[in-house]
Amino acid sequence: MFSRIIMLPFGLLAAFSLYRMAFYQDFFYTIILSGSVIIIAGVLMLEKQINLWWTAKKPPKTDPALKNFLYSYIPFYRGLPVPLRTEFERKLEIAESRMEVYSKTEKDLTDDVKTLSCIYPVILDFQTELKLDKKYHHVVLYGHPFLSPERMEHVHVSEFNQEDGVYIYSLEHLQLGFRSTQFFNIALYEAANAFLSLYKEGDKIEKHCEDRSQIFDLGSWTEKELAAYCGELPDVLPALLIHHFFIFPEKVKEKLPEAYKTLTGIFGDYHVLSEKPFVY
Repeated sequence: MFSRIIMLPFGLLAAFSLYRMAFYQDFFYTIILSGSVIIIAGVLMLEKQINLWWTAKKPPKTDPALKNFLYSYIPFYRGLPVPLRTEFERKLEIAESRMEVYSKTEKDLTDDVKTLSCIYPVILDFQTELKLDKKYHHVVLYGHPFLSPERMEHVHVSEFNQEDGVYIYSLEHLQLGFRSTQFFNIALYEAANAFLSLYKEGDKIEKHCEDRSQIFDLGSWTEKELAAYCGELPDVLPALLIHHFFIFPEKVKEKLPEAYKTLTGIFGDYHVLSEKPFVY
């Protein structure tokens, strides 16, 4: 990372000064050593901010494997014009550099897992620019469904803690949500909860959620099936509507055209691929 590049010359200068002090008792190099150590300590204290600034200024070239994953599994990305794909990749790189992932699993986590945690906050932020990844940038991953102090009633697979700014996921269920629309996408649902906590015009979405059964009917699962899969029912209806808008857009457009129009105005319709040709 860029912070290490900054520290390298000062580290070498400190080592050289230490050598001069040890063998030549040259007091001048004591000052050089002290200054170098102070600068290195300052860079270490600000390491994350420095690296974020550099990533935003000079984003690294996106890994072709990541591009292939996004194109294959993320309709929103696939529907973007090519120049906007580059912008999406840049924002995703910045979000990943901010995100701090804490593992409660027995497995070593790969960078791919961090990517999965960042994709939907970036999508929901793409037009709204609420900077979700700046406000909420902590993820805790369990290897199985879990209990939390705030929700001890049921073992569940995902949670968004607004107060601490933390997404909590069962790793297996997080990965399944990207594999197929057969599985409920917990990353999208919890990102929608985070979005709603910052979006000041949330009533625009909430007004379309008066009929609870209608919102659940937009998905491909009954309430009972969804509760069994998630451990508890995801019942924040505006967040659920946002989830269905991205996963089942044609259904939302057919059954709730006004809601579809509202959500398209907020997030765009890049993911509605049935109405536009694929561009690679």
